[in-house]
Amino acid sequence: MVNRVLLLSTVLVILSSSLQSCGDTSTSTPPATSRVISTDTQLFTHVTQSEPFTSYTLFPNVDSVTSGTLNGSTAHQPLVRVSMNTSALATLQNGRLPPSGTFPDGSIIFKQIISDGQTTLYAIIYKDRSNALAGNGWLWAEYQPNGTVAFSIANRGSGCVGCHAREQGPQNDFVRTFERQP
Repeated sequence: MVNRVLLLSTVLVILSSSLQSCGDTSTSTPPATSRVISTDTQLFTHVTQSEPFTSYTLFPNVDSVTSGTLNGSTAHQPLVRVSMNTSALATLQNGRLPPSGTFPDGSIIFKQIISDGQTTLYAIIYKDRSNALAGNGWLWAEYQPNGTVAFSIANRGSGCVGCHAREQGPQNDFVRTFERQP
């Protein structure tokens, strides 16, 4: 009986030691966590709390606040401020999307629409090609700053994709802000 207890204790020590060494990921990259966004609330929470837009970088080579429209669009008036998260920014080369390039899943382009010096609307595209709610690989949404939904991801980009598919949109993964660069 004592031998069995001793043997069992030895096995447990070896197993515990093996599990600790297998679980030691201090020198390896942690696995990517995939968060499926399936509601407007989840996307708004993501860009305001989980990965807040206040930490995003301004769109490169574009004025911090831009006025005017792009060809074929009257949306998002009168001023816009466009920024992007680190996933989107890391994709760019010299501030531009590489030829035939696309943004990776998890990329966010965040646009603040400003009127009379106040942000009145957030227009967001979130790259998630496998999401059933995606239109052209993106979730498309608009919110008032308090979180009220102005355009739902459930619309799959209808009303947005038509404009974003114009001019240089398709060659820039439907991100038309590149057309504002010099």
